[in-house]
Amino acid sequence: MRERIFAIASLFILSAGSCIAQSASAPAPAANPDAASKEQIIRFLDLMQIRARMVQMMDGMKVSMKNGAEAGLKQEIPNPTPEQLARVDAVADTVFKELPINEMIDGMIPIYQRHLTKADLDAIVAFYTSPAGQRLLKEQPAMMAEAMKASQDIMLKNVPEITRHLNAEVDRIGKEEAGKTPAVTPKQP
Repeated sequence: MRERIFAIASLFILSAGSCIAQSASAPAPAANPDAASKEQIIRFLDLMQIRARMVQMMDGMKVSMKNGAEAGLKQEIPNPTPEQLARVDAVADTVFKELPINEMIDGMIPIYQRHLTKADLDAIVAFYTSPAGQRLLKEQPAMMAEAMKASQDIMLKNVPEITRHLNAEVDRIGKEEAGKTPAVTPKQP
């Protein structure tokens, strides 16, 4: 049981590193009459290379998932065969191959429309088409990859402490359950 908790915690932490750059979403504001058009948003998303960024993020998550799944397998089977490891990897490949990126991008459009006006997008597009904006776009994937790696390294240092806390709680719950006496049900006449 502890091994499974460790594997799940490791998988969660490794996957969280892939999403570290994302912030919590705020409640959606009311409909914006000056909202950007669908075409403006698609242009912006294309300029930002969102599709390529999503593929990159998914690839990072897939690697993290494979690493976590392999670690979990090694907890269950200390010396797994290459075939067993390949089977675990194949699951991650299948999961990430089937993710609907087009549908995810389509789902982003109304979110951007709620949060940004036409004027906002015009200014944002002007920045990203400038030399500084182009440099940021060019360097952003490397910066994100380096930031994710740094974040993962920091989080991995904390896995033993998190595991210790999880194991202590599992032990407490187990002791509580072991100490419970079965409830006596009164007999009906």
